[in-house]
Amino acid sequence: MYSKKSQEGVFIGLFALSTLIVISLVVGFASNRVTDLLSGQGQVTAGKQSYWLSFSGIEIAAINRFAGIAAGTNTYSLNNGLITVIGETSADPFNGANRTNVITSTGSIADGVRKIKYTLGSSTEYALFFDGGAGDFVDIGTINSKMEMEVDEGVITYVDGGTQADFSISFWIKPDYNNMNEDYGVIIAANNCTDAGDCNNERGIIIGLLKASGFLRIWHPSSNETDFATALSADSWHHVAYTRSAANPNLGVGTMYLNGALLGTDNPDNSWFRSAASGETWFLGTEIDAGNTKSENYAGCLDEVAIWRKALDLAEIQTLYIQGQSFDIATHMSTNLVAYWDFDNSGNDGSSNGFASTVSGAIYTGY
Repeated sequence: MYSKKSQEGVFIGLFALSTLIVISLVVGFASNRVTDLLSGQGQVTAGKQSYWLSFSGIEIAAINRFAGIAAGTNTYSLNNGLITVIGETSADPFNGANRTNVITSTGSIADGVRKIKYTLGSSTEYALFFDGGAGDFVDIGTINSKMEMEVDEGVITYVDGGTQADFSISFWIKPDYNNMNEDYGVIIAANNCTDAGDCNNERGIIIGLLKASGFLRIWHPSSNETDFATALSADSWHHVAYTRSAANPNLGVGTMYLNGALLGTDNPDNSWFRSAASGETWFLGTEIDAGNTKSENYAGCLDEVAIWRKALDLAEIQTLYIQGQSFDIATHMSTNLVAYWDFDNSGNDGSSNGFASTVSGAIYTGY
């Protein structure tokens, strides 16, 4: 009897011991599993944090516009991490300078590092960049035959058709006042300077920017100039349009628009466009003085220049502004369009008239 109970005790003891061993093995396995899970979760958390840091670096670059951020290494320190943004430049210009076309952003924390690399494709939208020097200008004199006017029985008309000589000019500008070397920079000029004495008295039209104030100014003859007292900010794009209804030399009305809104009017007294034979010249980015001397050179970007033989109405001008620089004027506003230069890596005329411009010095640049 005693022997049987002893055997039962041994059996119970062995069973209890084996149970403890199994439990300890299970607990050990579970503990290791939990440790592995926690470690994996920590790695996931670290990976996510470092990824978002690197993504934030791309966002920083985007806010500053990828193509325009400084090349080299830019570092941003945080409490628990570091963002490093490296820009690499190409020879393709952006706003007149080398274009940053590769961005590598690295997010780093104690337990993780992630990188994101972004490469910009080639620009499809270009503008012209003028550095403010006398060598940067565009000759658009090919339009002279289409824009030549005369005074017939007290009415200004076009020579080739006898219709009333209304016209409109539209363009986008991004001025750089610091590099304008004189008191103002001329954007477009139709001038007659064959005789030095007539150079300022037979202006068809000159539109420019005052360096000190940023105001638009329009000149006709030298005694007739109008300033429009709204400053155009530097390094920002602005849409400018000017229209003229030329009923007669003394009663014509010129109207200036800025960013789709009426800016003011002027009286273009006794100004019209003469013939090329009489010395009329047309240029962008400079004024022409006696002896074909370039002066008052514009600095900044110029884009989407268009000229019509009609006075655009407010709705049409607002369309030009709202649709922006990628708007195809030749397709959508072709009625009475004389010439359209979008300067998308070319000085060609997008209208059906083929009035190609000649670009000198100014460079094509993405924006």
